Amino acid sequence: MQLATLSSLLLAWHRLSAQSTLESFRSSALALLEEHLPISAAWWGVAHLRGGSPQVLQSYLHRLPAGFADDWLCSAELDELAHTVIEHPGVTVRYSSYEAPEDFDASYGIASALSTAIPVRDTGLVHFLSIYRDDSLPLFTEDDRALVELLIPHLFLAEEKQALATSPSEQANARQLTATVSKQAWLEQATPAFCQVLMAEFPEWFGGHLPSALLGMVHLGAGEWQGRTLDVSVSQGEDGSCHLSLQLRVSLGLTRREEMVARAYAAGGSHKEIARDLGLKPATVRGYLQQCYLKLNVSNKISLGEALRGDAG
Repeated sequence: MQLATLSSLLLAWHRLSAQSTLESFRSSALALLEEHLPISAAWWGVAHLRGGSPQVLQSYLHRLPAGFADDWLCSAELDELAHTVIEHPGVTVRYSSYEAPEDFDASYGIASALSTAIPVRDTGLVHFLSIYRDDSLPLFTEDDRALVELLIPHLFLAEEKQALATSPSEQANARQLTATVSKQAWLEQATPAFCQVLMAEFPEWFGGHLPSALLGMVHLGAGEWQGRTLDVSVSQGEDGSCHLSLQLRVSLGLTRREEMVARAYAAGGSHKEIARDLGLKPATVRGYLQQCYLKLNVSNKISLGEALRGDAG
C-alpha cells in the first residue's frame, strides 16, 4: 500500500468516527479497509484472559452466521490462535487453515486469517479483530500481515473516538452506559467500560451469553432489573435492535431499602403510594426518609433527588 493510500485510509477512519452511529461504525470501517485489502468476513470485539483461557465479552460478526460465536465457545479451549493473539498484544498473527480446531475452520469456510489484539488501557481487557478469507480469495501474505499490524492500532483508536463522539450522554453522566445486544444474547456493540461495569456486577460472568438474570428481558426486548450496584433496562431501538442500558447507582451509604424509598419519593411518589408499592406502612416510609435526609445531609425532596443523581457537591 502506497503511503498516500495509507494516509487516505487512516483519515477516512477518523472522519468516520465523528460521523457514524454505534451500530454502523464497524461495518463502515471494514468496508473502507476492503477497498485496499479484500476480506470475506470478520470478527471484532472485546476479550480478556480469565483462568488462562480467552473469554469474549463483546462480539460483532461481519458477514458471519449468527451462531459463529456460540460455536467458537464450544472449541475455545482448543483455539491456540486465540491464546497466541491475546498473549502477544499488538502483534498480528497469520494462519491458514491451522490444525486446531480444524473442524471449526472448515464449517465456516475459513481458509486464511489475520488476528490482532490490542490492550485497552487500565482495564485488563483487549480489543480484538480477526479478518478472514475463504477459498475465493488468495491466502493472506506476510506483507498483508505487516500492513494489518500497522493499521489496527489506528482502527481501534478511531473506534474509541467514535464511542465518545456518539455517546454524549455517557460523557455527561459516566454512570449511564448503553450497548446493543444480539438475538443470541451476546453484547454486540459495547465499550470496554460497559464490559467492566457488567463484570463488576456479575463476577461469575466470564463472557459469552449475557448473565442469566438478564436473559429474560433480552428475549422479550423489554424490562428492568435492579442489581447490587446498578439498574439495568432493556428496550427496542427504532431499527429493531435490542438496547441494554446500565445505570450505576451512587454509593450513598444508604441501605437497599432506604435507597428504594428515597428514589421513589424523589420521583414523585407519596408516602402512601410508596408504602403500598413496597409493602410498608406510611410511618415506616417516613422513618426511612428521615434517615436518608440525615445520611445525605439534605432537607427537601429537590435536594434529595440531586443527591441521588450525584449532582450535589
